[in-house]
Formats: sequence, structure tokens, C-alpha cells
Amino acid sequence: MNGFLLDAEARLALDVASGTAGAMGDEQTGTEYLLFGIVATARDEMAELAELFALNTLRVERGVKLLRSHRCSEDRDGSDDPPLSTRAEIALYSHALSGAERLSAFDLLVAVLADPRSGAATVLRNLGVRIGEIRRLAELGAARLERHEVEDLIAALDRRGDNSNAWWGPSVDGPVARVALPNSRPMVLGRSETAVATLDGLVTGPDGFGLTITITSCDHWVLPPRWEPEEDLVPGIGAVHRSAPDVVTIDLRYGDERVVSNRLPSARWRADVPTPGALVRLGTRSIVDERNDRRIAARRAETSEWWAWPLPTSGSLSLGFEWPAEALGGVAELSADEINAGAAALRLRR
Repeated sequence: MNGFLLDAEARLALDVASGTAGAMGDEQTGTEYLLFGIVATARDEMAELAELFALNTLRVERGVKLLRSHRCSEDRDGSDDPPLSTRAEIALYSHALSGAERLSAFDLLVAVLADPRSGAATVLRNLGVRIGEIRRLAELGAARLERHEVEDLIAALDRRGDNSNAWWGPSVDGPVARVALPNSRPMVLGRSETAVATLDGLVTGPDGFGLTITITSCDHWVLPPRWEPEEDLVPGIGAVHRSAPDVVTIDLRYGDERVVSNRLPSARWRADVPTPGALVRLGTRSIVDERNDRRIAARRAETSEWWAWPLPTSGSLSLGFEWPAEALGGVAELSADEINAGAAALRLRR
């Protein structure tokens, strides 16, 4: 592998790719491993490019394992670097777009994505990345643009900025109004022999409203709650979300029969407005009260905060809650009129 004309960053990416393929017990080093090496060793503009498309070593490694698990074997000890695949060799023998003698990491990224059937392109598609977009940016990086030119291009394509539609929740300094719960006490959403779920807080903003939900243990839990379904990568389809008994399900049913749920997690930062709405997890926290007495079971409190968009229509708003692992569930009715009244008052202050 020493006959390739690579600069220092591309050479390091190749070394990481070869070592990773060997460590995973693969029989060859394909373009998907070169992609992993590029992301793992990314610096400066390449690191910004990887962050723009939410690429990190964990996600790319999961994509590679899903793609190549049938070819990997634990019997291989990884002491020798696997040979390069044909597509990987072609990529490494390609020419720099800038006319330079040696390939840069950007050149290498362009080369591994040249064939839409390559392992690198397949991994990115499974991760939900648009190949045309990332390859075009890599071509611009390979053209040896000035740093400020690359930064301007990345900023123009960045969907994570403040110019995104703020449907996902209150701004950092945005006001919210507290909505009173019945009897000014936490509302019980469900109760079982092992746990109780409560709605501890309800607030409204000008365009949406927030919920604080807590699950408190009454006895030992077999599985702690998970607030969102786990993501699985399916070749050719991308990410799918698999429910399980330990996943908590929250459903908000509006008066017009619209349902907003956490069954399909929605990204907090996005440019498009979700249809018909979104329920976004803002954060979670766990508290464990463990006594130095084996006769007393440890008590746990799992709290999550959510932001729902849009505001409810007038009339009823039902909150459905279910945690199958502990046979916990129920439905609570919230006052849509009180939520809307608080939102209207906040809009008058703008």
C-alpha cells in the first residue's frame, strides 16, 4: 500500500482504514473503510464537512458493520492488513482535482463516492446522507479553495443554524407561561405495582407547549424506561425505529383528531416544518435514591422534558401514556383553552 501518492492526511486515513478492516475481521479493505478512516482522522475543513452531515466514527462504524457483517470473521486475528478491494484501489490511484501531485483527504472522499455502488456510497445512503451534496462539497474542498471560501459554502448549506424554523421549541431567551395543573399538583398519568407516572409541569410558548413527565419506581424495575425507540439501520432504506417493551410511548391527540407522538423521533434542529406536528424530547434526567439497607429497594425517578408543536385547537387535548415493560399506562385530559390563553398572552408581548 506504499505506492499511492497521498498527502499526510490521506495517508493517515488509509492507515486507519486498513487497521479497522483488520480489527473487524474483514477479508478486504473496501471504500467503506476508507470513508471511516477519513471521518476518524478529519481535521479543520474536513471535520466541519463531517459535522455538517452528522458523520462521526460511531455512526459510520455502525453503517460499515451493517454492510459487511456477513464478510467479517472473528477467526481473523487482524495482525495483517486485509488487501484493498478493487474500488478502493481505483480510488487511491485517482488524480487530485487540483492538479497536485498527491491526493488530499478531500480527493479521496470524492474518489470513494465516484461509484454510486461503492461501499462508501451505500453506507452514506443508509445513514440518510445525500451523496450528491457531500460529493459536491468534497470536490470544492479538493479544489484547494481558500479557507474563508470553504466556510462560506458550508454556512450556506448548513441546516443547523438559527435560520431554521423554530417549531421545535422556545428560543434560548424566549418566554414561556406556566399552565396550572388541576389542584396545583402533579397529574397522575398511570400507576402500576412497580411504578407511577405523573405530569409534573405544563408550560406554553407563543407557538407550542412543553411537558415534564416523571416515572417514579415503587419497586425494582426489570428494565429502566427508554424515552424513544432505538434506531436500526436497514440497507437501502436508512434508519428505522424499533419499538420495544421498555420504550415509553407518548401520544398527544388534538381536538381535530390529529395525533403527535414520540413513536417516530423527530430531530430538534431541522429546516422544514413537520407534518402534522412534532413531539420533541428536550432532555432527560435520572435520580437514584439507594439506601444502605438491603431490605429497602432503591427508588428511581426518571424525568423527561418534551416540546409539542403546534398549539392545540380549542377544546380537548388528551395525553396518552404507556410503558409496557411495567404495565404502566393511562390517558389524561388537558385544557387546550388554558394552553392557548397563555400562548396568546405571550404573543401580545412580542
